[in-house]
Amino acid sequence: MYTEWYATEFFSQYAPFKDWVTGEIVQSTNVFDAWALMVNLSPRRDAEVTTTFFYEDEPPKDFTFSLPAGRQGRLHMQEQPDNLGTANLPPGCNPRKRFGMRVRSTAPIVVQATVGDRLAHERVTNSMSTFLFHPGPLGELEKQWYYVDCVYITSEKWPLEEREWLTILNPHKAPARCTVTFIPGGDVDVGARLSKASRPDLKPVDYSITVPPERLLPTELSTWPKVLPNQPYALRVRSDVPITVQGIRHIFERGKYEFSRAWAVLDAMPVANAEE
Repeated sequence: MYTEWYATEFFSQYAPFKDWVTGEIVQSTNVFDAWALMVNLSPRRDAEVTTTFFYEDEPPKDFTFSLPAGRQGRLHMQEQPDNLGTANLPPGCNPRKRFGMRVRSTAPIVVQATVGDRLAHERVTNSMSTFLFHPGPLGELEKQWYYVDCVYITSEKWPLEEREWLTILNPHKAPARCTVTFIPGGDVDVGARLSKASRPDLKPVDYSITVPPERLLPTELSTWPKVLPNQPYALRVRSDVPITVQGIRHIFERGKYEFSRAWAVLDAMPVANAEE
């Protein structure tokens, strides 16, 4: 039974964006209502639950509470009340920053994340994502992660633009030395029954990054110069210590970055080394 869970990133609405058309910095008006939901699987034992919030630029913060036996609990991680009237921002949680979470419990629990996106002056959700936390404790398996849908889109031909961030959470007291590999992709030709490379000349691209101890590191894909726009990749992250990995994608109308039209969580999966 699981008593430890991880969410790599809850995105903040307060990060400014660079307008790729004008080059100007604009402030997003999106509001992201974030929840961590958990259920105590024990019918007899109350759970003492400790949530740890990890940040990019400050030490982790803990918050502990009790979850009664056989009950569900909700943490709403936003300063404004949600549409159920819940306003219970946990101490140590700063929704004005990106943050990751670790949840540890004295009884078996299951933990789920839900994030809803809306405009600041509205109470109607534009898009929503729900995903399970990753079960811990982290071990050898969590030293290598993959996610397969990796791309960012920008072109004068299209009104749609996408931004994508790769986020790595290092919950340990030692740095995580990581190699990020972008594996070029392509499309399946259904007539030929063969997947053909989008760009046959492209080779895998490696980047080395270090995630400081007990920190979160989000990186926008477009800042890596050899990662080309409008090209599909799969992504692999290898680390010398166990980590968690996640992608975040925002969808914009070209030239209009005050708010995103939608956003998506790109779930990664830990994978043992395959046979060479």
